[in-house]
Amino acid sequence: MKFRFLLFVFLTTFIRAEIYGQAKNVWRHEIGINLLQIPATTIDLSYNFAFKPRYSLLLNTGYTLNYASSFDFAGFFLSPHFKCGNNGYSMKNQSGGFLKIGIKYNLRKAIEDNNYFFFGGFITNSLIHEKAEYNNLDVPTSQNEYLNHTVFIWGVNGEIGYNFKISNRLNSDFGVQISLPSKEYTEMYGYRNYIPGMGYMETCGGAKIFPMLVLNLKYSLK
Repeated sequence: MKFRFLLFVFLTTFIRAEIYGQAKNVWRHEIGINLLQIPATTIDLSYNFAFKPRYSLLLNTGYTLNYASSFDFAGFFLSPHFKCGNNGYSMKNQSGGFLKIGIKYNLRKAIEDNNYFFFGGFITNSLIHEKAEYNNLDVPTSQNEYLNHTVFIWGVNGEIGYNFKISNRLNSDFGVQISLPSKEYTEMYGYRNYIPGMGYMETCGGAKIFPMLVLNLKYSLK
């Protein structure tokens, strides 16, 4: 909690300073959608605005509609796999939303440039609701248990990628994002876990970092 508060104060102070110090600069506003999260039944929308060439602010929100019934090909091929499965849990529903905020550092000289590398840091707050059936594999005669709960998970994210122009108002960025969730992710059912806004990982191998590919299609509002 202390870390999140300090980072929030830093972001707020930084943004206020940049806004008041750069009032005469050209502002750039963009809205986007992450195309690679659509197969994961996730609507992932973003709003970017740049107040100077090197820096831009990202607001990112989305909602997952039952990840358990989807095929997240990007997450599946991006993560390692183990034989532990879901340890007796049969996932019936994984749904939830997220809110992400952070800053990108852009390797460009002018705000009008559309082809450039970038890297960024973010904070994500995710709320996921799970429903599952559980059968104790160590007890052959055990009966199925029907479980459900809601878990709040926050985490820090890092991303590196490249932005490229498609047309006058349309551009895209492709990036690799890694997320380090809070310890609450261990409360999720099973070992095959998806956290909205952070990605997918099979955690029985001791993995604590969730990877995610991002391909944002963005429309400029300037």
